[in-house]
Amino acid sequence: MTTGTRETAEETRPGTGGVVRSIAVLGYEKCSEQDTITPLEIFKGAAMVTSGGIAPWQREAAPRELDVRLVGLTPGVVTMQMGTQVVADSVLDPDELFDILYVPGGVGSGELTSDERVLKLIRRHHEAGRVVAANCSGVGVLARAGVLDDSPVTCVAAVARGLRAEGFNVPVGRRMWIGNPGTGIWTATGSYGVHGGAVAMVAHYLGRETGTIVSMMFDTLSGLGDVIFEEVGPEFYHHPDLEQSFQDYFQDMLLPRVTDESSAGALPGREARR
Repeated sequence: MTTGTRETAEETRPGTGGVVRSIAVLGYEKCSEQDTITPLEIFKGAAMVTSGGIAPWQREAAPRELDVRLVGLTPGVVTMQMGTQVVADSVLDPDELFDILYVPGGVGSGELTSDERVLKLIRRHHEAGRVVAANCSGVGVLARAGVLDDSPVTCVAAVARGLRAEGFNVPVGRRMWIGNPGTGIWTATGSYGVHGGAVAMVAHYLGRETGTIVSMMFDTLSGLGDVIFEEVGPEFYHHPDLEQSFQDYFQDMLLPRVTDESSAGALPGREARR
């Protein structure tokens, strides 16, 4: 099976000439079950399609392996935010590069925003031209890593206000997902947007046919329609009062304030936008 590689920054970003051969979804303490397992299952479903394991019709594309893994930060069981325990497929190797690195949200993501192992991993993938994606509050981890620029991103409502206050471009009319193939950054909202966002990534990076098959496997096409083949998903409803209540309750937990000007990756990103 093809595995994550130990290559350098000369690699071409997948989607602009490169081929996606490996995808890592990070598993960490108190990650969200839906935010983590949903994209993992969709990506593993895509791997079954590319390998020929699922073939509802004769495809012209030759079968190929796609390495999809849940990567734990430490050895052993990953305990998710609702108590579900899973065993990761592999453990974080700081020298390993994947074509797509996916950071899910969850109540444990606040601690992740200051975990230098993860921030360095994100920066290394971004600098090497790989795709970096996140959903829900995991988008705050990308912000702290300093890989977001002025391009629009989306996230869960609970951290949207905090990210805007730090200068990040989170439109009030939040989109279900926003992909930016030019920068290799893909973001999705909370659990409701995770499914469509993951399928949209499959369609973009693995091809429309694979995206179509995967979208039928998980009933995404019937629910969302052809928007799954677009880089930007549907617009969410805006509930200002409710969103403010949840921001007041969750923001400090999911997006802790940066107190040390020498720490966290968000500060270089903020400086770059001034």
